[in-house]
Amino acid sequence: MVEKDARLSLLIIDGSPLRRACIAVALDTPDSRILPQTGLDPSDGVQAPDIILFQTGDSDAESTALPLQIGEAGRVWPHVPILVIADHGNEALMTAAVMAGAQGLLRSSTSVETMQRALLLLKDGLAVYPAAFASAMQARFGSTRPEGTDERIALAVDKFKLLTKRQRDVLRLLAQGASNKDIAQRLDISESTVKVHVRAIMAVNGAANRTQIVAHLLKGGDVDD
Repeated sequence: MVEKDARLSLLIIDGSPLRRACIAVALDTPDSRILPQTGLDPSDGVQAPDIILFQTGDSDAESTALPLQIGEAGRVWPHVPILVIADHGNEALMTAAVMAGAQGLLRSSTSVETMQRALLLLKDGLAVYPAAFASAMQARFGSTRPEGTDERIALAVDKFKLLTKRQRDVLRLLAQGASNKDIAQRLDISESTVKVHVRAIMAVNGAANRTQIVAHLLKGGDVDD
C-alpha cells in the first residue's frame, strides 16, 4: 500500500511565472510540497491541495480578476483555505479578497518564516490577517452599519462599494431585469465582457446567481457613485 504524503500541499496561482517560481522556491520545504499544476482546473489524479495561494501584483487586470479567481477556487475545492499575497496595501482589493472567500492575507514584504507559519495556521482552520487591516475593517463596518439594521445586511450593502464603475453600471441594469445582450448593447461592450463583470459581482457579493445579486441589492444596497 502506498503511504500518503503527509506534507502540506500548496497550490500556487500567479499570473507571473517568475513570481510563482520565486515563491515556490521559498515555500518548498521538507514539511511542504508545491503542486505542479498552475491553474484551478483539477486534472485526473490530482489531489485537492491543503492550501491555495494567490499571489498578485498591483495591475488593474490582476486586481479585477482576483475576487473572481477566489470564487472559482471555492467552487472547485470548497473546503480548502485560501491565502492571498499582494504587492501593495490596497484596502479595497484586500476587502474584496476576504468577501470572495480568502481566509488569509499577507503582503509580499512578509518574511518567508512568517508565511510558513501562516500556512500552518490556515491548515489548522484559523484565519490570518494583518492587524492593521483587521482594525480598518472593524472601524469601517462599525461606522457604516445603520442603526437597527441586521449586521449581515449591512455587510452585504458595503460589498457593493468594492465594485468598479463599470461593474456598478452592469449591476444597475441587472436590477432592471436586462439580459446580458441588452447590457452589452446599452454599455457598448461585448456579451463576454458582461459575463466577466457579472461573475466578478457574484464573487464579491458571495451570490450564486443573478437573482441573489438583485435580492441583496433590494435589501438596501446603494450602487450610486
